[in-house]
Amino acid sequence: MGNCLTADVKSTKSQVGELQSVDSIFRAETEGKELVVGALGYCSWIVLHLRCRKLRNADVFSKSDALGILYQWKDESWAEAGRTEMITNSLEPSFTKTFKVLYNFERLQRYRVVIVDVDKGQDPQKLHPDDCDFLGACEFALSEVVTAPGKKFVRNLISRRGENLESMAVLLAEEVPDCKEIYRIRLSASKLRNVERFGKSDPFIQFSRCQEDGEWLPVYKTRVIKNNLNPIWEEFAVRATQLNNGDVMRPLRIKVFDYEPTGSHRLLGQCEVSTEHMMELASQHGAFLSLQPPPGKSPGDYGMLQILSFNVETSVTFLDYLAGGTEIGFVVAVDFTASNGNPATSSSKHYYAGGMTEYERAITGIGHVLEFYDKDKVFPMFGFGGQHQRNPTNHCFPMGTPPDSTCVGVAGLLQAYRKALSTWKLSGPTLFAPVIRKASQLASATIASKPPKYTALLILTDGAIMDMEDTIEAIIAASVLPLSIIIVGIGSDEFGDMNKLDGDNSRLSSGNRMAVRDIVQFVEFYKYHGDGIRLAQEVLRELPAQLLEYMKTNHIQCPPPLNAAPTMAMAIPMESTGCSGAAIARQDVPEGAMPASIAAN
Repeated sequence: MGNCLTADVKSTKSQVGELQSVDSIFRAETEGKELVVGALGYCSWIVLHLRCRKLRNADVFSKSDALGILYQWKDESWAEAGRTEMITNSLEPSFTKTFKVLYNFERLQRYRVVIVDVDKGQDPQKLHPDDCDFLGACEFALSEVVTAPGKKFVRNLISRRGENLESMAVLLAEEVPDCKEIYRIRLSASKLRNVERFGKSDPFIQFSRCQEDGEWLPVYKTRVIKNNLNPIWEEFAVRATQLNNGDVMRPLRIKVFDYEPTGSHRLLGQCEVSTEHMMELASQHGAFLSLQPPPGKSPGDYGMLQILSFNVETSVTFLDYLAGGTEIGFVVAVDFTASNGNPATSSSKHYYAGGMTEYERAITGIGHVLEFYDKDKVFPMFGFGGQHQRNPTNHCFPMGTPPDSTCVGVAGLLQAYRKALSTWKLSGPTLFAPVIRKASQLASATIASKPPKYTALLILTDGAIMDMEDTIEAIIAASVLPLSIIIVGIGSDEFGDMNKLDGDNSRLSSGNRMAVRDIVQFVEFYKYHGDGIRLAQEVLRELPAQLLEYMKTNHIQCPPPLNAAPTMAMAIPMESTGCSGAAIARQDVPEGAMPASIAAN
């Protein structure tokens, strides 16, 4: 990372271009609140321990000498992510060398474990798997491991031909302790330059961390302090993994900007520091960092930055709640208003004769991530704005199986959607409040659940809503419940004041009532070119933080880890295109992309 250590020697973007990039990453742009990262989502380093049971004996005069290799599906191919040591003469090896992987909640992360028998004279760390006896392999999603009871995941191994073996792989996940750390930081600046014609600069601070490839990734920024050249920011909290990816020596770049409502913020000065150095400066009362000039500016005094305090706390994490059995329920609501167009015509947003609709791609992309976090994978589904026969328009009608309008898995949701298109007539107007109140009822029924349960409501709509005030009231009432609301705009029509419901800039209010917390996220699907996977990564980023905020606000203690289940997961044939049945089967794996050693003969 040497190229990260010297400020302003290498700049991968122009100043204006970088500012535009920053604004595309951070959601909120207003003063008076902390501007929390939305681009990174929830991530945490996980250590995977591998054990095997009942391995096949590939040797004649002794037992197999086993080696485990981990592959990750990345950039449309399988890439090796690590390998264990070799354990000689054992059919029940417990490897001491572990795999360290980065868990991202909003992504479907696919892995494959391959077990081979190492022959005498082979170097376990250099050999090619094709040169060894194949003992078995299995595929899995990282979500399956972290949601397994006790984070202990068991899966049968399968042969090269896809035959089920008695052999088993046992994966035990452990969150890296540093990932549980929360930094509480308080900063001040002095003698900043004034770049305003009238009044003084409006400063805020942006943190970026240096990536392995030398690029700088914006990870956090503070609130704005208006009209002040000697600002003192309020203490803010940031997860260690968000700030430095778990590395206290990783270079950080701190930039002080003058806030502009247009988003064209002006750089006032910058410096580079590590987390460890920030801790040292905080312990040296009065120590400060000199701000360096922006690129292209002449040398001079650009002010100083002081680390007033830096405290480290250990916090209960999202993965801790999962280990204790916490589930995330999934509820889907689909727009059946006439503005979608006649489903029989190709111009309709519900026209599926030519392939999946955007509604289906959105359900698939988001559902395939969330379904791992609900044990029974039974999801309620409703439509709004539809008319059945000659009955009045129904603004919250069941699309799933009675009496609870449920569907089994993502496949069940898609089946119910197409069936409803053949039985319900598109009508209107577009009202959100009824489906929000229905989801609120479902979430309310889980308040006393042990382990706790949280609910995510996905609303898919094609246009502006007609009951804004009633919807705001419904959201405010729902903000006290274990519920988050994801609104996805389908098509490229006008969505009116839909962004008003997303409380990133200011907490939702109506009269004297105010939402207890921000529970809504709105995005327009066309910005992701109809890619349900990219959509899921965007809209699910805030969900773990919203769940943790609800638990903290309501003083819901994290349950102790569940004991690992004695039963084992079913084997998945090698020919399958996914790593856990229908949940991942949508992402086809080209046969040629598999490592040759584990491709079916």
